[in-house]
Amino acid sequence: MDVDMKELGRRVREAREAAGASQDDAAEAIAVSQPTYYRIESGARPLKGDELIQLADFFGIRAAAITGLAEVRERARFAARTDGGSSPMATMRERLYAYLELDTYLTSQGITGA
Repeated sequence: MDVDMKELGRRVREAREAAGASQDDAAEAIAVSQPTYYRIESGARPLKGDELIQLADFFGIRAAAITGLAEVRERARFAARTDGGSSPMATMRERLYAYLELDTYLTSQGITGA
């Protein structure tokens, strides 16, 4: 799956704006310069996996909201079956979703675990 960098940049910008953060704030959150951050939002620079997670945390959203890969949750639904009542299971399910979202994004960028 190829990720459209311009579309990804648009989602990053929308998430930043929804969070009420400036480009300077977001750049600081991922330890890049404001011009580098601008290149991410414009689609000229790919968003690295660790930056994706840091931005999602900074904006208070899931990585899938930025990547647009929300279908991961549906695919993982059966892998994380539970009776629905256990808090540790809910936590594990959320971690599984986060992992699969990141894995899908990294794979789309040609980064695979060896």
